[in-house]
Amino acid sequence: MYEKVLVPFDFSPGSKHAVECVKSIPGTRHVLLLHVVYTKTPSVAGEFVNPDADYARLRLEEYVRSLGNPGFAIATRVEEITGGNISDVVNRVAAAEGISLTVMGRRGQGVIEALLLGSVASDVLRYGTTDLLLVGRPGKEPAGGAKPPCPDLFSHVVICTDFSAPDVVALACGRLPRPRRVSLLHVVSHGESEDEVRKLTESAWAELEECTGAFSSRHVPVETAVRVGSTAEEIVAFSEKEGATLIVMKSAGKRGFIPGFPGTTTAHVARAARVPVLVLKQPAVAPQ
Repeated sequence: MYEKVLVPFDFSPGSKHAVECVKSIPGTRHVLLLHVVYTKTPSVAGEFVNPDADYARLRLEEYVRSLGNPGFAIATRVEEITGGNISDVVNRVAAAEGISLTVMGRRGQGVIEALLLGSVASDVLRYGTTDLLLVGRPGKEPAGGAKPPCPDLFSHVVICTDFSAPDVVALACGRLPRPRRVSLLHVVSHGESEDEVRKLTESAWAELEECTGAFSSRHVPVETAVRVGSTAEEIVAFSEKEGATLIVMKSAGKRGFIPGFPGTTTAHVARAARVPVLVLKQPAVAPQ
């Protein structure tokens, strides 16, 4: 369960929509809004207050007041840096505050600029240690200026597995709030012949069936599906056809993410999917 959530916040519609989506996460108790200011003259305690940082604090306080009672406690934090990577600040604050989930929009300004195209957000995915929820652009604002609603994230969860360790199904079962419905999906993306593809497909169906117990034992309706083709394209197509509300994948590799991230399946899905994507991070391995 995600009790402590971090939202890198730049006042854009995307970051505000990310906050709205946090409301769809049962069990959230504390949310931290983090804004990062680049400056040549950072504040000095008791001597000088940087006006840009001070203005950001005031804007954050005003935004929090506009939320009324969202159902969880909200804290704000402004970090000033004179150089370096904003993603390092996001990851450092997440580690220091014991954050279990970071929520980011896929478009915006500053911290969440051009996700998967800009270095800040892709570095948060690569090197961050928390699970990461990526939400799309907010829809068209309803009449009257109301905030665009975030979908019920856990209505229909599609969990994508390649059967490698650690088991993404077990990770999801242990971390996610109880979903209303789950689809377990595997994509056969290689095979030298039709016979090999057929054998891989049959094997995948059998392995998926073994994975269903993790959710069926919790009385969660679970279905299995195997597709053949490009992994990312098939995941996106399946999710759209089946009306998924959340796609769940896992990270892998050194420093928390797959080396060469821009070309990975996860990157392509995060870029193309119309629904939020939750990336589960591997737990740290204790030294022997």
